[in-house]
Amino acid sequence: MQRDRNDRRWVRTRIPALLCAVATSGLLGACATPPEEPDPGAVAAAYFEAGRLDEAAREIELAVRANHRNPALLKQAAEIQSAVGNSAKAVGHLESAVAIRPSDPELWIMLATVEADRENTADAYVAFRRAAELAPEDIRAVSGLALAADKLGFEEEAETAYARWTQLENAQEAD
Repeated sequence: MQRDRNDRRWVRTRIPALLCAVATSGLLGACATPPEEPDPGAVAAAYFEAGRLDEAAREIELAVRANHRNPALLKQAAEIQSAVGNSAKAVGHLESAVAIRPSDPELWIMLATVEADRENTADAYVAFRRAAELAPEDIRAVSGLALAADKLGFEEEAETAYARWTQLENAQEAD
């Protein structure tokens, strides 16, 4: 009987301490930093760096399917697809990225460059024009706009862009 009372007393005194310990460990777990998200394009990047372009293209497409709202991943996919020669897929990825982040001049410049490489001058012009609006100090946007406008016969716009291009080059040389 004596032992039975001692056991009950021990249980009554230890249960609150045990509950407190469990609650504290739960709180500490909630305060811990979450694990770092893995880079969805890491495998594709590794293949790309190793020069295994076909594998990189396959892996980036798998990553994009799982993360189709990630502009950085879409940009990476466009770079890989462009390197592989899949310019149509590159344009598709860039158009998706621009739809998500329309005020990112880097995406517009990249889209314009791919379109220019495909000899889609009108589409390149539109993209370079948007890039130059967003980043008027970016020589790539301004020079691309000048060349595309000139090629399309937009003489006044081409002259203005060429003049701005010259200003930007002179400013770079002065630095």
